[in-house]
Amino acid sequence: MDGFQELSYPHKLAPPRLRRAAAPSHEQVLIADDIAENRTLLAMLCEQLGLSHECVDNGYDALEAASSGRFDAILMDIFMPRMDGMTVTMAIRALPEPIGSTPIIALATSLEPRDVQRYRACGFNFTAPKPILAPRLLDALSSVLAERRAVLRAGQSRTRGAEIIRLSA
Repeated sequence: MDGFQELSYPHKLAPPRLRRAAAPSHEQVLIADDIAENRTLLAMLCEQLGLSHECVDNGYDALEAASSGRFDAILMDIFMPRMDGMTVTMAIRALPEPIGSTPIIALATSLEPRDVQRYRACGFNFTAPKPILAPRLLDALSSVLAERRAVLRAGQSRTRGAEIIRLSA
């Protein structure tokens, strides 16, 4: 679990990209992953950004939680029980605004161009690799949340699936 090591040092000794405001924000992130260790790591990353989070371990619960409209971003595993991440994402994109335009980051073991294209077609905003690379995922999450704030302030809805960034090493 290399990702845990990246966050194991005291906050003031963390590399600059991991030094985030400790003050909690009002933003909430939904973490959808069937592996407990991944949910723990993702929760730690959210805490690095001062974000509230809720975890679910299957696609059905992810869709139910996302439908509530209380999340500013979603971290979605591609392969989960009960409903896979691509199916959940397509269902979220069909929901009314602003829920339907909630930024969703795919957590995927495959970043082959053919697979990334499928994720884009389903409506994911970004694709991040698994195993999780903490600094890159933090940057992606910070980026989608900053964009979401700007869009909501402007009263516009985000173009769905507009950008996929390959966050591999």
